[in-house]
Amino acid sequence: MPSPSSHSHANGTCPVVGKSHSWCPAQPGDSRAPCPALNTLANHGYLPRDGQQITASKIMHAVQDGFGISKPLAFVLGYGGQLLLGQAGPFSLGDLARHNRIEHIASLIHHDPKGREEYAPIHPDAGMLETLIDDSHDGMYMTAEDVARARVRREKAYGKDMLDSFHAEIARGEMAIVLGLFDEGETGGKESHVPLETLRGWMYNERIPEGWTPNHTTGLWETIELSGEIQKLMEKLRAGNS
Repeated sequence: MPSPSSHSHANGTCPVVGKSHSWCPAQPGDSRAPCPALNTLANHGYLPRDGQQITASKIMHAVQDGFGISKPLAFVLGYGGQLLLGQAGPFSLGDLARHNRIEHIASLIHHDPKGREEYAPIHPDAGMLETLIDDSHDGMYMTAEDVARARVRREKAYGKDMLDSFHAEIARGEMAIVLGLFDEGETGGKESHVPLETLRGWMYNERIPEGWTPNHTTGLWETIELSGEIQKLMEKLRAGNS
């Protein structure tokens, strides 16, 4: 049997874990995105493990099966994402790193592309992740208010070169989905709170937390509401700092 430390995911499958949804990290030659969620789904075999031949339909089914996301939200993520990417046919996860399509400046855990680079870094930065963790007000959970604090902090560093409104909405939506998915309160609503160890392990290792299964459906409307709540909290924080 191939060594778990070095093997091929050619054709999107894994010779070590087979057809199961066990975790296997990306291997040399695999394609990955600056998106922990999609990388996690590839690492668990909900998406092709090599990160190739991705389609909107595959994303739609993967987020439903792997994360318990509702069909309407899954449709937006899959087909909306492919539309924003501007690529009609199958694509690789690495294509999602193309700057200023879906990917954007002021990520909470990824560096921006340098100069005129077309693609952004795909690997999370450990230091940036710990800075995000430090934005937690109680040192135990990440909440909508903590996310708002992190986004204000990150965007403030850009001065006049601020995130445009469209990508700012994407940035808030990304974290609204994360709060909804891993909410310990099992509702995915405005009071969502995610244990920091869950967040840290998932974002850095791109691995579904041990023993975790979806205990509620993360829906489109709930995500929109939570994103709006993050925006309101950001405005409140900015007003207080002015």
